[in-house]
Amino acid sequence: MFNQNDRWLLKGFLATAIALGGAPAIAFAQDAQPDDVDVVVPTDAEAEEESFAGEEEVIVVTGSIIERRELTTPAPLAVLDKAELDAAGVASIGEILQNLPSQSNAINVQFNNGGSGATRVSLRGLGAGRTLVIVNGRRHVPGGNGANSSVDLNAIPAAVIERVEVLKDGASAIYGSDAIGGVVNIITRTDFDGTEASLYTGVTGEGDGTIYDVSVATGQTSDNGNIVFAAGYYQQNEVMAGDRDYSRFDKSYQWDINDGSYNTLGSVGTPQGTLIDVEGAEGNALWQQVAQNDCTSGICFRDPGTNSWRDFNLAGTYDIGEGDRYNYQPENYLVTPNERYNLFSTGGYKFHKMLRGFFEASYTSRNSQQLLAAEPLFTDSEGITVSANNIYNPFGRDFSWMARRMVEGGNRVFTQDINTFRIVAGVDGRLPETLPALQSWRWDLSYNYGRTQGIEVNEGRYIRDRVAQALGPSFMDSSGVARCGTSEANAIEGCVPLNFFGGAGTITPEMLNYIQYTGTQQGFSDQNLINFNLRGKLFDTPWGGDAALAVGAEYRAEGGANIPDPLTAIGNTTGNKGEPTEGEFDVRSAYAELSVVPVVGMPGAEWVELTAAMRAFDYNTFGSDATWKVGGLWRIGQGVALRGTYSTAFRAPSIGELYAGQSDAFPSAIDPCNRPLDPNSTNPVDVNCIAAGVPLSGSNDPSSQLKTRVGGNPDLDPETANIFTAGAVYEPTMVSGLSFTLDYYAIGLENAVSTQGADLILNNCYVKGDMDSCALITRNDSGLIDTINDTLQNVGALDTAGLDFNVRYNRQTDFGRFRFNLEGTWLQFFNETQPDGTVVKGKNVYDLGVYPEWKFNFGTLWGLNEWGAGVNVRYIHSFKECGNNNIEDICFQGQNPDGTNRNPPPDDPANGIVYNERKVDANVTADLFGSYTLASSVGTSRLTLGVNNILNQAPSVIFNGFLATSDASAYDFLGRYFYARFVQSF
Repeated sequence: MFNQNDRWLLKGFLATAIALGGAPAIAFAQDAQPDDVDVVVPTDAEAEEESFAGEEEVIVVTGSIIERRELTTPAPLAVLDKAELDAAGVASIGEILQNLPSQSNAINVQFNNGGSGATRVSLRGLGAGRTLVIVNGRRHVPGGNGANSSVDLNAIPAAVIERVEVLKDGASAIYGSDAIGGVVNIITRTDFDGTEASLYTGVTGEGDGTIYDVSVATGQTSDNGNIVFAAGYYQQNEVMAGDRDYSRFDKSYQWDINDGSYNTLGSVGTPQGTLIDVEGAEGNALWQQVAQNDCTSGICFRDPGTNSWRDFNLAGTYDIGEGDRYNYQPENYLVTPNERYNLFSTGGYKFHKMLRGFFEASYTSRNSQQLLAAEPLFTDSEGITVSANNIYNPFGRDFSWMARRMVEGGNRVFTQDINTFRIVAGVDGRLPETLPALQSWRWDLSYNYGRTQGIEVNEGRYIRDRVAQALGPSFMDSSGVARCGTSEANAIEGCVPLNFFGGAGTITPEMLNYIQYTGTQQGFSDQNLINFNLRGKLFDTPWGGDAALAVGAEYRAEGGANIPDPLTAIGNTTGNKGEPTEGEFDVRSAYAELSVVPVVGMPGAEWVELTAAMRAFDYNTFGSDATWKVGGLWRIGQGVALRGTYSTAFRAPSIGELYAGQSDAFPSAIDPCNRPLDPNSTNPVDVNCIAAGVPLSGSNDPSSQLKTRVGGNPDLDPETANIFTAGAVYEPTMVSGLSFTLDYYAIGLENAVSTQGADLILNNCYVKGDMDSCALITRNDSGLIDTINDTLQNVGALDTAGLDFNVRYNRQTDFGRFRFNLEGTWLQFFNETQPDGTVVKGKNVYDLGVYPEWKFNFGTLWGLNEWGAGVNVRYIHSFKECGNNNIEDICFQGQNPDGTNRNPPPDDPANGIVYNERKVDANVTADLFGSYTLASSVGTSRLTLGVNNILNQAPSVIFNGFLATSDASAYDFLGRYFYARFVQSF
């Protein structure tokens, strides 16, 4: 019979399951998993154990399906419990995970140009797609604008998280694809009685970047089940790049001096107008005056003070009088705004002592935005010629290279509306004890469905063919109205001639109405999984141990699409063009995992465990294969344990990687042929540029970003990896609460799916004379680069190795309880093998991203009665960056294919080629907080006040960095941040 609580729980379980889509009541994979080597945390698995009373308590650990009695595991596992999550002083789980020393180079909300409002995690710096993010042991649907390859952590509300387990090891044999860098298992609250309301708010020391986070969670637990419901709202306001000294300008380092001095860097696409005389046409007398007297360089700027054209000063930005470049930074976000609503519910109900049903459901709605300066319209990259017969052209000749910053049309705005829905439903239980075999084995069956659907609206772009018409021939009709065409007989209906010569403010609303549009892009990611697991003990050993086996099967189907607006899809837009992406794949897999504990409690062998796992899979896209893993744990005694694993892993190409249509990108790159060329020189750059048809005067392209075509490739093969870990754990018996872990890791990734990069293609062509690379570069008749073809390929390999270390100490004293944690990573190497066999060494040099030798976090928590306090310190070691890494092969780090070391050629200052390097300073941030807890008749109230980045540490300066002359994936852009958190529990 059901009591009142049981009926309430049962009704809640059924109603929620039906309301959230009526998913079939067939269950799923492993229940949530527990802890690190030294702290026992209650687990979701314990709830299951309660339903099978009288048995010895066992747990499930991330990276395994088999329940076990031992918390120390063969693979390195780190745990962030709720106390540590709260002590982080932020309201987003993505921010917390991105601060882990083992994580690097993942996108977040500090990415404005190239961002999408998402936050992802990249263990070992191998890429977000190579880190598997699961929730309660089960896959989570990818998040973003559509056809994405990894989870957006912003879709997981922090208020429902109990703890996070980070497996820093490959786990493809257990979880399938993607678990190369490791696994992040986010475990939510289940056994929760009562109600908790939380309010978080904060603001920077500059008064911007305000965050509000409000959430409420309520739950009830009985002997037969539990249910939890939570809802929340999160808002992060923007920070403008112009409001910080370090990001007010982009900067160009003076490598030829290398004394720390720099020039302000901006765009040659100016509101006043810029032109380059690539044709050398005669024009009229006015043009001859300009060409022979005022603009002899051929790169011309319309001076707003004199309203006349003169030589363009490339030395700096116009707003501070150092040059003529346009400073776009004040118009850009430094930290993008983000608003989220979320709902979450989970529950379980024991229908019988041997049968339980469970569900998990979540919904997140995200609205985010990126803001860029007004469109810089370059006629050369659009293939548009400004006609000599345009009524605004005073020079009587055509121009194929003109640039105009379209400030009259407003900034470019990209707004995302993303909705993520996920439901898991299933049953689990135990086989009868009366069976002749598999007695009391556990089983579970689950269905997991997730969908992310997004719409992105982009404003501030222009219709390419209409721009071409408006810059073409035009005339004044009999009524004195400017019209497009050569005469009234062939006038283009509705077209308004466009003025590229009059300076800022001369593009009228009528001109804009004809050429400007707002586009809408739509996309989705879809995920369906059916999973079955069976696990239990095989036999006992004579020495106190046992052997256990888990087997299972899974069917997973993924689909996705990203459909740009029609003008973008057909290439009839200025700026980034992109074709549609749409595709799907499915995979069937089966696995087996064996754990043998032959010896327990013997001298010198307190616990010995051997593990092995294998997964076979069949993809409809690339066929069948298998991956495997072996590991071992040996607890010697006196608190000493040794552990290690060796595994193979794989990653199947994502929907986007397989089926993405080609689109435009504008990476940072400089044309090596942009200087005068010597026909008598043996310098390979001169020889190969001339062979490519570049005139002896050079391309004279001043651009620092070049148009690149990127896209998917349906012929991609899976990535494969070999992963090795070996470590030691020491918990000294004479000091309670103290533990040390040291783990070595080595990962070798083959068939890496990546682009080659514009820099590498340019270098391989013009420095090395590689004809295959040269074939990827298209130039126009004037010698200017039109496009660089850089679609995805299985381009090479990634190899990395290092040491993870962790020291924890928990101590109860008369002065309160202290908890210390030091976690860090020492990087031995991070190497990328290029398609030509060249090895680029990324450690301690900004070639492949931020890969310093040392990273560590230190935190301490203190509590005494109702008072609490804590300090967090984050350290990123210094490294170097090199000058002109776009001309010669990425800072000369590494080896040539023949094994010889790469060394820079002699400096060539006369041609602007130098090969100096500079130090990027170490970065240290410190957070401080204090709390007070009051118990009263209305419940427990806790107030926390804190300051993040209390020393207001600016991000380290990286002149080759794409955003804010730094790296948004590595450093804090907010600066000193004051926050308050209030939690009321009833």
